[in-house]
Amino acid sequence: MTPSPALAAVFGDVLLCLGAGLMLGALRDAAGLALGDGRGRCFCWDVLTFILAAFVLCGFAAGASGSGVSRWYMAAGLGLGALAWRLGVSGALHRGLRRLLWVLCLPMRAVSHHVVVPLRRVLAVRRKNKSRKKPKKQKNMLQKERKILYN
Repeated sequence: MTPSPALAAVFGDVLLCLGAGLMLGALRDAAGLALGDGRGRCFCWDVLTFILAAFVLCGFAAGASGSGVSRWYMAAGLGLGALAWRLGVSGALHRGLRRLLWVLCLPMRAVSHHVVVPLRRVLAVRRKNKSRKKPKKQKNMLQKERKILYN
């Protein structure tokens, strides 16, 4: 069994793991924003994030931690960091991106409402008028009266 590290080392490890958890939460959120968040995709992003979290935790424990071993407080720090991203930053980021997208699409909406829709109406009316065939005038066929002969 490895000895327990000093309290200052534990505190430093937890802070670094919180930062790594925030980073993992941001990567997961970025993947969802960039590539979509359907049921299957959400599952894939979550599984990939858990795999990446395990990789980051083992790498951190081997390279930078005070004890050199993965400990429960490191995993808790990663989880709390990801939860902090989800509860604290993600909602505000999504709202901000939606507002930005709304502002960027405003000129296209104006062109659509004031140019495209009226032009479609005009073209639909013209197409409708062209498709109506005007009836031709009937010519009066003047035929000779034929006699019907009965035997």
